[in-house]
Amino acid sequence: MRGKSPLRSWRRGLPYLLVLLLAGGCSRVPRIIVLEDPLTAAEHVELGVAYERKGELDLARREYERALRMDGKFYRARVNLGNVFLAKKEFGKAREEYLLALELRPGDAEATNNLSWVAILSGEGIEDALARMEGVVSGPGGRRPTLLDTLGVLRMHANRPGEAEEAFALAESLCRRAGAAPREGVNGDAPCPEEVLREIEDHRRELQRRFP
Repeated sequence: MRGKSPLRSWRRGLPYLLVLLLAGGCSRVPRIIVLEDPLTAAEHVELGVAYERKGELDLARREYERALRMDGKFYRARVNLGNVFLAKKEFGKAREEYLLALELRPGDAEATNNLSWVAILSGEGIEDALARMEGVVSGPGGRRPTLLDTLGVLRMHANRPGEAEEAFALAESLCRRAGAAPREGVNGDAPCPEEVLREIEDHRRELQRRFP
C-alpha cells in the first residue's frame, strides 16, 4: 500500500485546525463590536455647554466636535467651539470656526461679534472685523448695546476715536434706557445687564486714555 501524501494529510487536517481556532483551542479570534453613539448632535452640544459653564473647556470642545462629526452644518456647535478656542486664546482656530459659522449664516450678529473679539484680542484682522460689524449694526436689530460696544472697541483699535465715542455713547444710552424698565426693556428689547453697562463705561474710559 502506498503511503499517504504529507500534503494530503495536511489538507485534511486543515478544517479541524480551523475548528480549533474558532473554538478557542489555540487562540481567540477577536470579536468586532460596533458601538453606536446614544446622543444626538444637539445633546452633545447641551453636554458641551454644561462642561463649558463648569470651566471644563477640553471636555466641552470634545462634545462640540462630536456634534460636528454628526452634523457639519450645526451652527450652534460651530459658534460654541469657536468660543472654547477663544477662551483658550487659540485665536486662529477660533477665527476659523466663526468664519465657518458665518458661511452657514451670513451676517449673523453673534458670530460676527465673536469674530470681532478675536480680532481685538489678537490684534489681527481689525479692518475686516470692523467692516463686518458695521454691516451688522446697520442692519435690522443691530442697534443693541453689546453690538455697539464691540463696534466702538473695533473703531478704537482702528484709530477712529470720534466714531468709537459715538458707538459707545449710543450703546450706553440704550443700555441705561433699558435699565430704566428692567422687566420689559425698551421698545420690546431685552433688559441691559449691569455688567454690560460696566463694560461700556470701561471702554469709554479706555478710549479717553488712548486719545486724551
